[in-house]
Amino acid sequence: PRSTLFPYTTLFRSEAITLTEIEGLKQKELAEKAGITLSNAKSRVQRGRVLLKEALLECCHLEFDRQGRLYNYLPDRFVVKLIKGV
Repeated sequence: PRSTLFPYTTLFRSEAITLTEIEGLKQKELAEKAGITLSNAKSRVQRGRVLLKEALLECCHLEFDRQGRLYNYLPDRFVVKLIKGV
């Protein structure tokens, strides 16, 4: 049965990311609550991660350590100020 709280037609990727990455819901639990397959839930989360990464790369200057972990960021407007010396 599909949950009225998470209708499958309106469960956007951003909601999937919020529920799994921020609120700690397991992907299996997401699938059950949304009334979708586990495979579909995984796809939504994965695509949401890609879109989130793209959005962050567009808005911010990100710095990563040697293991690829984020350790610093600056919104682009601050990067422009630093370069121009404003």
